Amino acid sequence: MGFRWKRTEDKNRILIEKSNIRLKRIEYLFQLQQYCEQGRNIVYSDELYLERAVEQKAASKSQRVVAIHAGSEAGFIPNALLVAESHDDYSNISDDVYFDWLQNKLIPNLPPRSVVVVDTASPHDKEYDPAPSSNAKRSDMTAWLDQKGIHYTPDMYKPQLYQLINENKDRFKILALDKMLTDSGHDVLRIPAHHPDLNPIEMAWAAIKTYVTSKTKEFNVSKVNDFVKEKIDAIGPEEWKKMCQEVREIEDSYRNNELIIDTLSETIVAGDMDSSSESEDSDTSLSSDEDK
Repeated sequence: MGFRWKRTEDKNRILIEKSNIRLKRIEYLFQLQQYCEQGRNIVYSDELYLERAVEQKAASKSQRVVAIHAGSEAGFIPNALLVAESHDDYSNISDDVYFDWLQNKLIPNLPPRSVVVVDTASPHDKEYDPAPSSNAKRSDMTAWLDQKGIHYTPDMYKPQLYQLINENKDRFKILALDKMLTDSGHDVLRIPAHHPDLNPIEMAWAAIKTYVTSKTKEFNVSKVNDFVKEKIDAIGPEEWKKMCQEVREIEDSYRNNELIIDTLSETIVAGDMDSSSESEDSDTSLSSDEDK
């Protein structure tokens, strides 16, 4: 969850959040506040996975359902729900399914100038026109360098060309999700890892899971689809306002606690950490399922 043990000056050991996790949360909350002050419509999106309850380590792929949806204080976005049988790994949804939903269901139904909040699921970080890899053809490497206006000489070997690409690719990195939404007049905001509590749609998913479980004695894809839609239809604007308000209170709590965390961190012995901890500067990339 992004915490590690640290020792204080009075010899106590406390759990402290990694600095890079805090930074991402601080930046997220600041940007969110800016959008709210601009009167932008904040839309939260996420994926829900439902699978047959079995004792085996892995359920049959035919016994898994994925739902993708988005909502705001005004309720779920009309006509934006996708419920389908999933044949992908439990922790992921295929890029094709996700971007088809984005293009044909979410974007056409978003209010103007919306801000779409997403988590760290893999489709959200897919690159648009990614830079060539180290195994790419020489012609692809030089074409990319030419396109970006990066100087190289004809006598350079592939490892040298790739070094140039590697040194410059972050400057030209564009995420496919961001491009699709910004091209349609919207913006993207990413919830930092380990913070599902900042997404109100998680509360809706929890209610839907409980409802589906109470209705299904045996897992049936068609019936699960129907029950998911049935419960989503029952979660209206009033419930969404309550969920969003709960998240606003959590956001305020994080903001109020940052100074306390700073003060507490002043008591930590310099350089002290648990031997099993990761480096302070390391960042852990998690799938959407782990993030929840």
